[in-house]
Amino acid sequence: MKNKLFTSIILISSLNFILFSQSHMSTQGHQESISMLVTSNNLESLDNSYYSIGKDGFLVKWDSDNIGEHYQITDLEIKMAAVSPNNKEIAVYETDGGSINRISVWNWETLSRKYARRFSDSITSLSYSSKGNYIIVGTATVDGAVFLNSSSGSVINKISDSTGIVNYAETSSSEKTAVMYSPAGSLSYYNLSNGRLKKKFKTIQGLTQTVLFNNSLYLAGVEGNNIYICHALSGKILKVINSSSPVILTSRTDENFYYLENDDKGLYTLYMLENQENQGLSTPRIIKTLKGPRRSESISCGIKIGNNIMCGTKAGAVYKTNCEPETESTIFPILTENTCSKILDMSPIGEDFYFLTKSAVYKSSYDTGIVNRVGDNPNYTKIITYGDKLIMWSKGTRDDVMLYDYSKPEMTSLFTPKSSLQSLRLFGNTLVEMESNSVVNMYDMESRKLTEAYTGAGLQDAIIGSDGKLYVAKSYATNPKSALLCVDIETKETVPLNLPGNVAYALSVHNNDIYGINIISENSVKLTSVFKYNIISKSTNTLLRFKDEDSDALTYLRYPFLYTNIGKDTIRSYNLTESKNFAFRRSASLPEKVCQNASRVVILNKDGSISWYNSDRAPVLADWYLTSDGQWFEY
Repeated sequence: MKNKLFTSIILISSLNFILFSQSHMSTQGHQESISMLVTSNNLESLDNSYYSIGKDGFLVKWDSDNIGEHYQITDLEIKMAAVSPNNKEIAVYETDGGSINRISVWNWETLSRKYARRFSDSITSLSYSSKGNYIIVGTATVDGAVFLNSSSGSVINKISDSTGIVNYAETSSSEKTAVMYSPAGSLSYYNLSNGRLKKKFKTIQGLTQTVLFNNSLYLAGVEGNNIYICHALSGKILKVINSSSPVILTSRTDENFYYLENDDKGLYTLYMLENQENQGLSTPRIIKTLKGPRRSESISCGIKIGNNIMCGTKAGAVYKTNCEPETESTIFPILTENTCSKILDMSPIGEDFYFLTKSAVYKSSYDTGIVNRVGDNPNYTKIITYGDKLIMWSKGTRDDVMLYDYSKPEMTSLFTPKSSLQSLRLFGNTLVEMESNSVVNMYDMESRKLTEAYTGAGLQDAIIGSDGKLYVAKSYATNPKSALLCVDIETKETVPLNLPGNVAYALSVHNNDIYGINIISENSVKLTSVFKYNIISKSTNTLLRFKDEDSDALTYLRYPFLYTNIGKDTIRSYNLTESKNFAFRRSASLPEKVCQNASRVVILNKDGSISWYNSDRAPVLADWYLTSDGQWFEY
């Protein structure tokens, strides 16, 4: 029979699920290092609030009561941020450290993204103009600074000449002049009315943590173990301060200069240099010393708002102090408090679910709310229900795959992967495991025998079809030239299937239908699709399509519902019998996994929380976090 390609497609073109978003309020910190603390530079709109950003993709807005409003906008690292003068919008720089370099602008009041713009090169600075009309984006190219219309995101040609690489930029209060610092060692002033260079001064090279202060009269930055303070109208170096791991705290509105020094043993010293009637600065004066986090948890960034100082750490915590002098060393007060245990994985068991944390396995459900601690977790990150037992394994390791019977309790090693374990799937009494994206093995739970089923390159996923054959998702670029293969387990005969796309992954199966995700990339156009492939008719049907590349999307099937998170922002439910779909309203964190039993859908979020739903309705029933003492806490 001739293969057919159907195109009954539902397009998902935007991540702006305004009605499907909610934040949560807590004193929880970030789960990874904090990259930056930032606030608006507009004194009239300043409400003492500020944002923290980090590697975990969360934006957290902290209020004057030290409560944080948490919302995850991306699964990438947020490296920089700038708050608009109206204090309602925030621009962020998201990056994977490689090819993805994206500026996105968010309305914090609606938790919605206004727009996003991709850049081909890494971003070196990000700031709003004084009145908020422009966003100035420094890029790691000779063209340098790019001006965006803050309302639309369109590029505006405000400067006629290339600025070169800049890592700091700001405008005058009238937005008629822009000043930019280049790490090549120059300070340049531009007329934004005609786009021409007004003045350019030579100064110290390679400064980081760059800031102008005292009405933009002084420029400060760090180079090595030294802080340099220069005159901003000449580039002349005024002060060189030797300092160990300094964190500059001074804001643009400060007359004096503040910084924090770390001795790498947990002792922090707050220094101040006093402005001497704009004729220079005093020698550093110690305001106070504080005992704080050490080494891998040490302070990585800070900000000064009025008389208060807030600092972020490499471990994701926020500390807060003030500029009041103290004669004796004190404890650096910590603002954040982590009281929750992150859920790593989950698996359905009857009307309940197993939940895995770093230290234990729990059993619970939405309807009872009762949490039963099943037993300890000996350092595994993934679980699969097998009857009344649990299969435990860890992705990206060679740790033994274990079978746990917590009723005895008893644990049995099933097998040891020969290389890095990428995926493990259970089909009846057969485990299908993939190692190093190159080998697919099958393990019979009854005979306890492990056999090699397929080897190749660029492998992504593998399942057993209703015909008993192995179906392997892979990269089209590797031989044989197909994104989906059918392998006869007995004869090892391999047949390439006619599935469009550069790569396929995230497979699910029901009867004669295989579901999965494929990416089609042609020239500059990239599409991510959810497909259905029928093994009898050999026909392909595209169910959902997202106008971008999403290489980490998932599928989960509990017939007739097929769940996916293509687009990354939310879980979408597709009713296969009715060809209808809707998006669940997401929580403060991005979804990572979905499971369902007879009555409830539960979504595991990236921050380790869970969200409960009915299978046929979008609204969230509840967002739960598991506390460190094994109880549910609802936001």
